[in-house]
Amino acid sequence: MPVFAWFLLVFFVVPALALGWVLRVEMARYRRTIVWCLAFVYTIGAGWDWLSVRTGVWRYDSAPTLGVWIAGLPIEELVGFYVFGTLLIVGVALLALGRSRRV
Repeated sequence: MPVFAWFLLVFFVVPALALGWVLRVEMARYRRTIVWCLAFVYTIGAGWDWLSVRTGVWRYDSAPTLGVWIAGLPIEELVGFYVFGTLLIVGVALLALGRSRRV
């Protein structure tokens, strides 16, 4: 498996799934918010990434990726980083809000 995929698996996918399991009731309660967050991330994030790659601000090497590209972006970025990164942020926010309510 390529380096980028391993990185996302270890630091995004596994923690997001673990946090999602621990907070499954809260995540289900806020699923509409999660969908809106994902829509925002895909709109702004993918647009930003695409424009940055198009204008040469940065680039993705094909060697450390799976080699599947959509609109000039690696599939790992579009799935691993955007989806699981968003779930991590929402999960941590729910965890923090839950703890602040209990205090």
